[in-house]
Amino acid sequence: MHNPLAPLCAVILGCGPCPTPTPIPGPVTPAGTKVTLAVAQIGFAATSTPVYFSFGSDSKVLPTDWPFCSVTAPLNCNATMTGELELPTQGGKYLNVTVAFNAPVGCGSTKAEINVNNPAWYDTMDVSLVDGFSNKIAIEYTPPVGAKTLIGPPLGQTGNENLLGVYPYGCDLCVANSAATCGIPVGPAGCKAGTQYAPVPPCQYQGAVKGGGGSVVVMLVP
Repeated sequence: MHNPLAPLCAVILGCGPCPTPTPIPGPVTPAGTKVTLAVAQIGFAATSTPVYFSFGSDSKVLPTDWPFCSVTAPLNCNATMTGELELPTQGGKYLNVTVAFNAPVGCGSTKAEINVNNPAWYDTMDVSLVDGFSNKIAIEYTPPVGAKTLIGPPLGQTGNENLLGVYPYGCDLCVANSAATCGIPVGPAGCKAGTQYAPVPPCQYQGAVKGGGGSVVVMLVP
């Protein structure tokens, strides 16, 4: 590439043509953890799927940041997706969001709870049946380096005690149900073994990189 400063450089330094200066790269904005929703069409008659979002109050990504999402409340929105839908994190901002398919986040719904790009902690994620069961959701986590981990999907409303990253039906403490939430009776039936802070296996999965990194795919499966 022609260097317009070469003649001036040669005069000043008394040398031949000077090398082309190397550009100084600008600041790079980290992409953070990529989050995608996916629907396995096999076994589903519909080609489009309603998806509902509820954001944590501390989330730096908000419903108004997603133009594809119809805002219904300051921390809630919904959309319709076909196949896959990437959830933008606005250049790697902290995203704390709960996702449900076909029905709003709340009583009766299976939920995916996603917490990524927290600058002070690792990514965390889980499939929650604490408020009810409506469908099977799986989460696939891929670290920047290493093997993928599959979280869920639930086997159904019950029988999920041994699944990594899944809160069993009504088990808000993972190992027990401390309150009658959404009409689910209080008790330990169907919950994980161990203690609240050391359940076996854990109800919440933790990513590999502090501050975020890798990818998360939330899948609605038959």
